[in-house]
Amino acid sequence: MKQVLTIAGLDSLAGGGATADIKTFEEFNTFGHMVLTCVAAINEKITIYDIPPATLKDQLASVTAFTRLAAIKIGLLHKLETIELVKNFLVTQDCPIILDPVLAFKEGQTKANQEYQHALQSLFSLATIVTPNLVEAEYFANQAITTREEMKIAAKKIKALGPVFVLIKGGARLNGQQACDLLYDGDDFFFFETPKSPKHTTNGAGCTLSAAIAALLATDRSMKDAVQQAKDFVFAGIENGLQLTDSLGNVDQLAYFKKGVSSCLPRN
Repeated sequence: MKQVLTIAGLDSLAGGGATADIKTFEEFNTFGHMVLTCVAAINEKITIYDIPPATLKDQLASVTAFTRLAAIKIGLLHKLETIELVKNFLVTQDCPIILDPVLAFKEGQTKANQEYQHALQSLFSLATIVTPNLVEAEYFANQAITTREEMKIAAKKIKALGPVFVLIKGGARLNGQQACDLLYDGDDFFFFETPKSPKHTTNGAGCTLSAAIAALLATDRSMKDAVQQAKDFVFAGIENGLQLTDSLGNVDQLAYFKKGVSSCLPRN
């Protein structure tokens, strides 16, 4: 069985973060390992508690000593020091690296946000694929994205930062009836679409998508095939998700392979 690692935060609601990653890995018949960077408590606001650097170092050392990884997925790192520790670990690895460049700060172009963004960008050259959502892509490309053509321009700018592939997760943020994502390999653009879902069970959608790509690349799928199946996997998880409140719910990572679900997903 292939072994896949997530380096990410822990979501107390378990829809996203490392818990979602582990569930996703194992749905694709890969063995999931976990290195925690922080713990997020979700109440009226999100409070993030960082894992001490010494503990993070010990976790990474344990992975190095006992595993042979087929893929690595990176989620929320949250601290500049954490980014540096993870970077030092990644340069020792020889497997696909899937970087979901989660921005820790949502206040806009504050100094802290700019420093964190710049530090994250230092990982891009080590990544097989980076998977920013539309808002994150706007930050990294330093432009607004409201159309498919603007997605293409942004993808080129992000590709210039060093990753082999760029996947911009437009999702439901773009106008129209389709949730649209864009994959760019440096030469060609590939759009992936599913119908926009009215469901609110979207917590963890981005984490789950990048985790599914990691598991599929670990099992030697092509990038295009991995992105397509990962998108179908997330669509099934949203459509069959766990409703927590009237406006919040989790993706169900177990939905795709339930009887009848994966066989009836809409395709392009």
